[in-house]
Amino acid sequence: MGGLHIKKKDRPIQLYSDLNVNEQTGECLQSYYDGELILKVKGLWFMGRAIVTRHYQWKIEKA
Repeated sequence: MGGLHIKKKDRPIQLYSDLNVNEQTGECLQSYYDGELILKVKGLWFMGRAIVTRHYQWKIEKA
């Protein structure tokens, strides 16, 4: 990652996050507490490209 003394913007690998969207309705999900939009980690940024590492969305439901 470049070490302790490198600024966050200068690190070669960074997290790639995107808005969490409900696929059925197309709405962006908001935080329950303050109403801010929820960002979801999708993968990594490397050399100006997004590399998606999380392909599935898991959901827990009652039986």
